Amino acid sequence: MVRACAVCGLPIPEGARFCPNCGASAGPLIDTEERKMVTVLFADLADSTGLAQRIDAERARELLGSFFDAASEELIALRGRPEKFIGDAVMAVFGLPHVHEDDALRAVRAGLAIRERVRRLAESIGLDQPLEVRIGIESGEAAVGRSPTGELLVTGLVVNMAARLQSAAQVGHVLVGHTTHLLTAPNVSYGRRRRIRAKGFDSVLEAYPVEEITARSVRRTIPFVGRASEQAIVGQSLGLASTNGRPVLVTVIGEAGIGKSRLADELAAGVSAAVMILRGQTRAHTDTATFSPAAAIIGDLASIGPGDDPATIRARLSELVDRIEGTPNSARTVQRLARLFGQGESRDETTFVHDVQAGFLSVIDGLARDHPVLIMFEDAHTLKAPMLDLIERLGVHGQGPRRALILTLARDELIEQRPTWGSSSDNSVLIRLDALSRDESVQLARHAGGGRIGDAEALEIAERAGGNPYFIIETTGMLMPSRDGADGQRSRRVPPSVQAVVSARLDAMPSRLRELARHASVFKYAFDLTELAVVDKEVTALELQELEDAEIVVRDPQPGEPQRWRLRHATLKEVVYASVAKRERVRLHELVAQFLMDREHRSLAADHLELGALASLDLDPGDRRLPDRAVDALLVAGDRARRRMESRTAIDRYERALAIAGPESRWGVREARILAGMGESYYWLADYPAATQALNRSVELGEAQADPFALALATRYLGDIAINFEGDVDKAERLLSRSLVAAEELGDSWAIVRSRLFAGWVPWTRQRFDEAEAIWQGTLALVDPKDYWARVRALTALSINRGDLDDPHGALQLIEEACALAEESGDQFSVANTSVQKGRVLDDLGRGEEALPWFDRGVSIFAEFGARWEMADARAARGIAKRNVGRLDEAEEDLRFAIRTAEELGDRQLPAWTWRNLAKVAELRGDKAAAEELLQRSRDAELRGPH
Repeated sequence: MVRACAVCGLPIPEGARFCPNCGASAGPLIDTEERKMVTVLFADLADSTGLAQRIDAERARELLGSFFDAASEELIALRGRPEKFIGDAVMAVFGLPHVHEDDALRAVRAGLAIRERVRRLAESIGLDQPLEVRIGIESGEAAVGRSPTGELLVTGLVVNMAARLQSAAQVGHVLVGHTTHLLTAPNVSYGRRRRIRAKGFDSVLEAYPVEEITARSVRRTIPFVGRASEQAIVGQSLGLASTNGRPVLVTVIGEAGIGKSRLADELAAGVSAAVMILRGQTRAHTDTATFSPAAAIIGDLASIGPGDDPATIRARLSELVDRIEGTPNSARTVQRLARLFGQGESRDETTFVHDVQAGFLSVIDGLARDHPVLIMFEDAHTLKAPMLDLIERLGVHGQGPRRALILTLARDELIEQRPTWGSSSDNSVLIRLDALSRDESVQLARHAGGGRIGDAEALEIAERAGGNPYFIIETTGMLMPSRDGADGQRSRRVPPSVQAVVSARLDAMPSRLRELARHASVFKYAFDLTELAVVDKEVTALELQELEDAEIVVRDPQPGEPQRWRLRHATLKEVVYASVAKRERVRLHELVAQFLMDREHRSLAADHLELGALASLDLDPGDRRLPDRAVDALLVAGDRARRRMESRTAIDRYERALAIAGPESRWGVREARILAGMGESYYWLADYPAATQALNRSVELGEAQADPFALALATRYLGDIAINFEGDVDKAERLLSRSLVAAEELGDSWAIVRSRLFAGWVPWTRQRFDEAEAIWQGTLALVDPKDYWARVRALTALSINRGDLDDPHGALQLIEEACALAEESGDQFSVANTSVQKGRVLDDLGRGEEALPWFDRGVSIFAEFGARWEMADARAARGIAKRNVGRLDEAEEDLRFAIRTAEELGDRQLPAWTWRNLAKVAELRGDKAAAEELLQRSRDAELRGPH
């Protein structure tokens, strides 16, 4: 059936949105998408006709534009949406795209703000008569739809009622309807009820003139001032990610209190209902401190609570993964995610970091494939390196669409610690939040004071605060003369710093609430009533509500969990905690630590024991009871991180343990093991000087204390450093022999296997391949079947050795077995190692083109892990393969990269044979002089190499 245009009558092609003849809409002008509860505001400039008669027409138009700008600014700051500008009036809607429980209150607040702003507008432009507005507000159900241009519009009785209330309002008054009055009566003071007869309505309308908003409500609806440009950037970034399917990493940097969290909150409050919002908040009940933000997101998505048993956790993770269509390897993904909650632990924890990152990325890709996702991380400067790596990986475009905005909030320390932050992302934005201007600061002080702060005080606060919004809000909170129930007699002096403001507010609180605030400050993250009762047995829900009213704590809702709270701001928490007596800190932190240990959260318990130990040492340096407990706990936490290849986290915990371990003259077995673990962690980060220093000190202590554990571990890594970076094979042989003896004395098969794996490289370096073969074959026979890491490395070492024994087919058979085991284990580092070796074997067999994808896979994984030495070795091998297939320019690029990286790391094995292979590239090009020069460099490198 052919449709005809309702305007011109000509036919409209099927599927057309507009008539090709007259341009009229081909469908309904407004489609209703949904019905929802909104609040509508009309603001009309009073006596605009008389004003137009008194001033020039151009000036009147400029004045009207200034009115619209001012009204829009105040509306947007309170999450209102200006919808229409009609003559000399503005219409706005609160509750689009999301309904909020305080929409009506925000509308009333906006009405009062517009009234005050318009009065100041008259003064600023020099009018001899004041400007006034009439404002009407009503709440009710409306039909929400889109215009032909895609703009959200509302229609319904509530719109007409708000317009009639505005017409009936007296000049300078804000008049609200019955429903808005019901929604806001506890928070707003109203005058006597009015009954008005309105055109189009059969019955009279009830109306209530606004007198003022209560101080408490003023403080809960402070507008967002001075960040319009930043809001536009993050909003556009979300739109970009949604449209093109490529993730955008937005990092917001600024000092404490500058408004980073508020910017994120305003973005979340204003996005479409189609956008999923995920908050990566650090929580106490997750299994890993390093990946706590990721665990919080997965926990929220799967509705996992802190008290859920392992079977429930796994069932809910399975349900989550099943809901996400297209998630590959669902069982593997569930297994990986379960590690965030303490499941699937084994002695070999080397795959932990990769498993967590891969599982999390798989979930996000499933969620963000078809719909936009907003992922927010706060205080990123406090996060550990693997979690930061994961956040950066979220911002990298993968194989499929990832419609995600990753919003990361941090202080300057993040960029200082990671200067290349965000460089791996195709779409990375850095926003630096600067201080508010003086005018913006004054405006915020006025808003935060709700009309109770005079202009002179607002200016003084603005100048003293240095443009920091948190300082402004805290100061106005202390100075407001009419906080609910206050007598208005408090001091009106503006404190010199935000710390002084918080201290003054704390001192003014009742002693019981002050004590409760101090008890709450010992928690690192959010807490519920049960947890707070651990340190304050008398606490009640009513007292927590009083702390909330006093702006000390805020609610921290977490899906499916009991109500939680946290201190409102990091600066406030620091000041409150600093006021806790040190002996009291000792008591409180011990209580929290025991509570956490009882629930198997040992890493977090170690943090609390450390804080208690620091206070204890200040009080009595000779009392070692709590410091020794803390050192023991930090050692356990460090070892766990080390086994999981969370190397930087491990080093951090080991260093903190040594800092409170007492004088070195008293160090013993415990400290020897701490240093051995620290040395291994530095080794995996390729920081060989730091590794050597820690490992040598561990050996000294291990020998003095006759501790085989420390000696087996420390001499193993010192031996590898001796071969590859000191070029001293004899020294390596001595060290690795000592490692094997210590491991056998320890009686630990895992330690024995690892020491033998390292020891095999001594005869291999000396080209005694039969001897190396015997060591590695014997090692393979000893390996625990569950020890995937050792089995893969033994097979890989044997494959390399078979190649040197001129048995390429045997080498291929061994490495294919190793590849299958690596894939089965899920350890991507092992996958990369075996891929590179398989590429080498295929190249040796003359199958160069077949070898290159294996090299590419290994290089890609090593690059992702930041494994520089392994990347250099892999690219050197790939360069040789590319040379063999005639891709000489690419070969030279790979080989030179390998040489440069190896020399930067101080490696003495790789450069010699890499220079030699680069010389062959020059020979193939016919450049004999260059080839001879490169061969000489190879000979020089051999002199410095292992001997």
